[in-house]
Amino acid sequence: MSRSQGRNRRLGSRRRLGSRGLERQVCEQSWLPDPIPAESFGDREGWANINRSPHDRVSGVVYKRAASIKRVLYELADTAPGEAAGEAGKGQAVVRWLFSEAPGTQERLLPDRGFQFLHDLTLSSGSRAAQLSHPGLDTIVYVIDGRGALNHRPASGSPVVVRPLRPGDAAFIAGSEMYSLENLDAVVPLRVILLGLATNG
Repeated sequence: MSRSQGRNRRLGSRRRLGSRGLERQVCEQSWLPDPIPAESFGDREGWANINRSPHDRVSGVVYKRAASIKRVLYELADTAPGEAAGEAGKGQAVVRWLFSEAPGTQERLLPDRGFQFLHDLTLSSGSRAAQLSHPGLDTIVYVIDGRGALNHRPASGSPVVVRPLRPGDAAFIAGSEMYSLENLDAVVPLRVILLGLATNG
């Protein structure tokens, strides 16, 4: 084999390795849909579906991958009545509607819930919380950074359902569901926002 053939073979091997590495990297990144204009968000009856696909619901958990959550583009240039022109908004904002019970966007997942807490939780590498239920307290999880898993089951002895957690993913967990959060990354901490909602019934 000539020197140039050997060099080309090594380069080809590097290219193939590089492409496989890129494929793995792309698989780990959360894909987000393009934002839709706010004026096309609602339907003719004034109701807006905040999800791009039906709910993924198993037992007491509603799970939303980042790609399943709509992104809505709002123009910020509107001036409120009586507001000085110099104080008008400008630019654009993109809102990801994670969960909502606001009129016109209600999912009917969170009726009769009361605010309890908002936590910014960081799990160190390899950490896992104990799998517990929290009767009377529903929880919404939103992933900020890292690579983890949501492990849940309706009762002790039931099969455990494992959901991957990546930045942008969200989940609603009923208080009766046993669940734990786990950091699967050996280096990067898992950071999530936890919203606690008391059930009033």
